[in-house]
Amino acid sequence: MFPQNTIAAVEGSSRLGAERIEIDTEATSDGEIVVFHDARLDHLTDKEGLVSETHSDSVLEAEVLDSGETIPTLAETFDAARPNVTINIEFKDRGPLSWEEFAERTLRIASRYPGDYYASSFDPDALRAVRNVDPSVAVAPIFGRNKDENLAIARELDAEAVNPSTGVLDRDLVETAHAEGREVNVWTIDSWREAQEPIELNVDGLIADYPNMDTFATNN
Repeated sequence: MFPQNTIAAVEGSSRLGAERIEIDTEATSDGEIVVFHDARLDHLTDKEGLVSETHSDSVLEAEVLDSGETIPTLAETFDAARPNVTINIEFKDRGPLSWEEFAERTLRIASRYPGDYYASSFDPDALRAVRNVDPSVAVAPIFGRNKDENLAIARELDAEAVNPSTGVLDRDLVETAHAEGREVNVWTIDSWREAQEPIELNVDGLIADYPNMDTFATNN
C-alpha cells in the first residue's frame, strides 16, 4: 500500500486511522539515525552497500522500491506522524555507535514528539541502553523463539510489553505476561485469518503490514 519505512507510509497509515506505527531505526556511518528495515541498501533501494558503512548523504538519497520516496531521517519521520499515533521505535542496527550513543541520539529526537512512543528490539542490550538513558521510556523485547528466556529479559528490564512472533505465541505466554502487567503485541499478521488465534488468546495488539488490519500498523 505504501513503501515501507517512508514518510508516505507514516502519513498514509496515520490518515487511515492507525493507532500505532512501527518504524525501524539504524545508524549510518556518520551516526545519523535513519528509518529503514534492511542492513543493506541493495534489495529495497537504488543504492548498494551496508547502511552502517554508508554516509548519510548517500543513504538519504536512496529511493525506496522505485516509489519516488527516499529513506527519511528519524526526525523527519516523527515530524510526519500525527500526535495521536503511538510510535514503536524498533532499535535495529546501531552501526558505528554504541547502543548507549544510539539510544541517546534516538531518544533526544523522540522527546520532541508530542505523542507517545516506546522502544522495542531483538537485542536486549539496546533496551538496556534505553533504560540507562531514560528509564521513563517504555520498552518491549521482540522475539520469535526462546519464550522463557525473553520473558526473563522482560522481567529484568521491567518491560511494559513483549512483542512475540506468531510462531512462539501461546496461551501460557499471554497469561504470564498479563499476570506480570505486560502487554502482548504479536507479529506479523498478514490476514484476518491469522488474526483470529491471537485475538482469541486476548493479545493487546496485532502488528501488521497493513494499517487497516487492526489496532497496530507497521512498516516491516
